[in-house]
Amino acid sequence: MNKSVKYFSFFLVGLLVCLTVTAQPAKFTGNKKDYPVFKMQEFHQRDGLPNVFHKIATQRQVRIGYIGGSITEMAQGWRDLTFGWFRTTFPLTAFYQIDATIGGTGSGLGVFRMEHDMLSGQPDLIFVEFAVNGTGVPPYNSREPMVRTMEGIVRKTWAQYPNTDICFVYTTALNMCNDLVKGKPQQPSEFMEEVAEHYGIPSIHVGIEVAKLMAQGKLVFKADPSENANTIVFSRDGVHPLQESGQPIYASTVIKYLTKMSKHSSVKSHQMPAPLLSDNWQNAKMVDISEAELVGEWTKLPEDNPIVQQFKQFMPSIYQAKPGAVMRFKFKGSVLGIYDCIGPGTGTIEVTVDGKKQEIPRFDPWCSNYRKNNFFIEGLDDKVHEVEIRVQDKTIDKASILLKRKITIDDPAKYAGLDWYPANVMVVGGLIK
Repeated sequence: MNKSVKYFSFFLVGLLVCLTVTAQPAKFTGNKKDYPVFKMQEFHQRDGLPNVFHKIATQRQVRIGYIGGSITEMAQGWRDLTFGWFRTTFPLTAFYQIDATIGGTGSGLGVFRMEHDMLSGQPDLIFVEFAVNGTGVPPYNSREPMVRTMEGIVRKTWAQYPNTDICFVYTTALNMCNDLVKGKPQQPSEFMEEVAEHYGIPSIHVGIEVAKLMAQGKLVFKADPSENANTIVFSRDGVHPLQESGQPIYASTVIKYLTKMSKHSSVKSHQMPAPLLSDNWQNAKMVDISEAELVGEWTKLPEDNPIVQQFKQFMPSIYQAKPGAVMRFKFKGSVLGIYDCIGPGTGTIEVTVDGKKQEIPRFDPWCSNYRKNNFFIEGLDDKVHEVEIRVQDKTIDKASILLKRKITIDDPAKYAGLDWYPANVMVVGGLIK
């Protein structure tokens, strides 16, 4: 595959984070000054959350939204625990949760999902959590993609709902937490902080409390709980907090600062300053596949299709393209991505942009089941581009690919297909008719 193509896999992101974890820091010496984490600031109130607490005090229905990756997606995690705090602290208010979390995803996909997955629910408050997964957009782990995508999320929200409050939440993973113990900030959260400061958005770094406990020897970040009866075990895999021990630490930190911010309420329309980056992704759009030219065997999957039933919350329209099927369109801009499903019956596509061909696999070691996925094309100039995507009739050794995860094929017919299941084209701008 062409090295310029960087396709983003939801589950691969989580694996890569797990594989980069390092050893636990040295045992706590008893002197906090030896650990710079104790000097780090875990909360910045800035403009606070005035509107949501005013609405709680004066109206009877409030909508709380969450967008982020698997750490926030987990049931009975910090998302549900903080939502529960709202319900029990303000029992005379009816609260409704907007859950726009998708495991393994970053702010790059998140900004494209805002209209359908979040803003359609008319949120009064949005928690944004992407500090561990980053953007999922090349160039990875750099400032510009994070600022562009996070600015897009903020500006999309306030352009439509200027009274909606936003709060950034920064989670952590073992490798990041070891850095926190030493006083070294997480790079994604630092980039997000730049956006938060610019727009007056409160931020809560829930990873700092975890790092403090780890430095004191009161918490083991990655371990088997059955082997650590007398010590807090935060996670099994170095990333995902355990429901019984890790997630409550995150939730208690968020609740501590929600309590503080609840003392200040007012009606305040958020005014947007000039953007940090003029090419931010406020104009990110999900475009339905039907708006492109479709040649060959294409089918919009019916409502009773199992794939549609599984993903319809986030993908209202999913198409099936057989080998030989072609999609063509033009767009102006430098950002091009595809939001699709991959799984047992998917194969390979060939993406041609301005005459340059790139082959992109839509099958990987996690394709024993169908899942939401996406990829972006790297290195495009800001101009008009002609795009053609062709479904390849190319045999894939799926058995060998699955063996990387020790999965064997017991139903060959399940894996026989080489189809493609796209849901949307993603562009910053729009297609040219």
